[in-house]
Amino acid sequence: MLSLVGAPNANACGQPIVLSNWKSCAVGPLSETGGDADWKAVPKWTRSKDLRPWFMDDPRLLANHGLCNAKFHRVVLCAPGWQESDDKEACWYAICNGYQASIRD
Repeated sequence: MLSLVGAPNANACGQPIVLSNWKSCAVGPLSETGGDADWKAVPKWTRSKDLRPWFMDDPRLLANHGLCNAKFHRVVLCAPGWQESDDKEACWYAICNGYQASIRD
């Protein structure tokens, strides 16, 4: 499942997609032990109970496949398979695709 999450009253598609606002969610190395120690690898604000279900409460998934927008406290998962989506207009698709294009340039 791919998802884009934001503040409860802010529509993610309602904001312009500015690729410079999106960065990898990994802010540190993943731990060797996993579990709670992996939360140190992602931004502290991603621990919000409102955001955690959107990446299956798994900081390792977020660190490996997530993009974070610290300005608006949003996350998007660019998990394997997103490239094959039929919905090329979806916000998460535009962010994932745009981010991939920007790191190749």
